[in-house]
Amino acid sequence: MNEKTLYDVHMHAFNLSHPYLLAFIQRLKIHQILVLNSILGPVASLLIGQNLNKIKNLLAVMENDIGSFFLVMEDYLRRDAETPLLIDSKLHIGGNVYSKIVLTPLMMDFGYKDIKDNPNTYYNELSQKPIVEQVLDVFNGIKKYKDKSADRLFEIYPFLGLNTKNYDMGRIEKMLDKYFSSYHGSREELNKNMGEFDGDIEHLGSNSFAGIKVYPPLGFDPWPDNKEELEKVKYLYNYCSENGIPITAHGSEGGFVVVTKREARDYTSVSKWGSVLKEYPNLGINLAHFPIRERFLGFFPKKRRLKEILDLVLNYENVYVDFSNRAIDDKYYISLKSLIDKSSDELKEKLKRRILFGTDFTINLMSIESYNRYLDIFSKNTSFDEEEKNSFCSPNPERFLFSKTK
Repeated sequence: MNEKTLYDVHMHAFNLSHPYLLAFIQRLKIHQILVLNSILGPVASLLIGQNLNKIKNLLAVMENDIGSFFLVMEDYLRRDAETPLLIDSKLHIGGNVYSKIVLTPLMMDFGYKDIKDNPNTYYNELSQKPIVEQVLDVFNGIKKYKDKSADRLFEIYPFLGLNTKNYDMGRIEKMLDKYFSSYHGSREELNKNMGEFDGDIEHLGSNSFAGIKVYPPLGFDPWPDNKEELEKVKYLYNYCSENGIPITAHGSEGGFVVVTKREARDYTSVSKWGSVLKEYPNLGINLAHFPIRERFLGFFPKKRRLKEILDLVLNYENVYVDFSNRAIDDKYYISLKSLIDKSSDELKEKLKRRILFGTDFTINLMSIESYNRYLDIFSKNTSFDEEEKNSFCSPNPERFLFSKTK
């Protein structure tokens, strides 16, 4: 495959059946909008209208089945006259032209076993969200996209969502062996299997998934104190390290949070990943949502968290970061460029090779209008030149995803 390829290493292919809707409502802050309306009345109407438009825009995408979801993404790249990125079936980004886009939909294991029922409602037993249903929907969607797309611009290689807390050791061993025992870390192998799903999950095997996704706010503890839970995560890390399987970890303190505030602070601590990498230094991991402009109370920079992440990038050869759902305006790229320029020579060179392009679509629709707009901001930012932009969205993510064959 010699064509030039853009990689979106962080996006999600959800529909409304996949996440816990109560956690989803919390993520969208719908309850805050309603409270604001009741307190401020007409004064809040403009703000509420803007937020509701964002929610409607998001739901317009998420109400599709997954196959239609991919087709809509491709169609709007083609027909958006205001942001013409796809011209003659080629994607034009930052002075570069790409023939393909590799998408890695990050599945999320929403089936948090310890989530509490809601005592304030009559139907108070919360539904379970087994990952198997999401797997079926995504792979059926990939098949539909491949069958119906005229251009086949996308190559779609999902990451399996996994929360070790939801399974016993035997189930984890079987799951990893089923999907990764003959994992080759090969784009060609993944491409050969793309869209070949026959609807039977038992027929899915190795080289169907490109990696594994873990999500601490949903209850995944990267380095538990509990001996039994620690044994399970160690098995996961050892398996991935030995087989060259990349892991993408939710790297911010917010998100879909179903645990307590104390647990969320603990599970999302960067020091947890420091403990992991100390024991598994060759583990390939992407700490997502690189927090260049993260602020406490909206004003005070969270310098400690950023420094801890930079230390991991500096000290471990396979630690990457993506800027999914961060780069929603040019200010992020200005800050990112400043950070790189001010870094030591060693860190500067490592950052240039470890920063990955990601969008967090569709979740980023609460911050930005469209997939196209996120790409357009990246394309037009003046902080980075043509070669640097290409590094973020092509060779860097290719190295992260397929280092086993590089």
